[in-house]
Amino acid sequence: MHLKKNKDSNSTDLHNTDLKNRIEKIIKSTAANPGTETRYREPLVGFASSEDPIFDEMKKTIGQHHMHPKEAFPGAKTVVSFFLPFEEKLVGLNRKSPGPVREWIQAKSETESLIKKINEKLTVELAGEGINAVVPEAAFNYAKSDFDVAWSHKSAAYAAGLGTFGVHHMLITKAGCAGRFGTLLISAEVPPTPRPTEEFCRYKKGERCLICVDRCPAGALTVTGLDKEKCLRYLQKNARAFPELQDMACGKCATGPCALRSR
Repeated sequence: MHLKKNKDSNSTDLHNTDLKNRIEKIIKSTAANPGTETRYREPLVGFASSEDPIFDEMKKTIGQHHMHPKEAFPGAKTVVSFFLPFEEKLVGLNRKSPGPVREWIQAKSETESLIKKINEKLTVELAGEGINAVVPEAAFNYAKSDFDVAWSHKSAAYAAGLGTFGVHHMLITKAGCAGRFGTLLISAEVPPTPRPTEEFCRYKKGERCLICVDRCPAGALTVTGLDKEKCLRYLQKNARAFPELQDMACGKCATGPCALRSR
């Protein structure tokens, strides 16, 4: 019986590793041929157990309004997180321009559509194996003054070992912070990704930086925090520059050294 148990355990481990590899392959192959004007560097993929205590901690630090994976999907066993990093050229365009950049705003909406496409592909692929998948809604009510979100893709990515938070409140990954995150909750177990043991933010590592603070055109970002109302007002102003895009984005704080994380 002992030998059979080890054999079954090894078989499960191999299956879980294979599942991990196939999920990564779908995400990376879809991003390589996105069908968008926006182009991306190689995506990063991370995994976290839905039982990880960090999700309970998030309800305390972010607020009770933030959903636990089990609240979003009771059958969830693994949180799949992925980061689609923008190409260097796009980062350069936003870094050089003092005002809103059409390509950057367009990249936001195109990337959100790509994330939806990736999640749909994963959901279909996993369903073929009897694995259920749910996309948690990161609903945001701009009319509310507290800026509560039901699900933070950045926080999920942190839990899944993709990076650490910078002064600009963005998650800095090994590929930088210029890009967007997606999340999928699945009913299968995948080995969790270890979280980084080092800080990726230069300032938090004790180095001289704060370029993100200096580049914030709204004056919303400081070392001590982010004024979300100021940030939102500036985003709304940016949106009026390109009304045909029907979206808003800025990203100036995400164009410093941590944008691409060259070191």
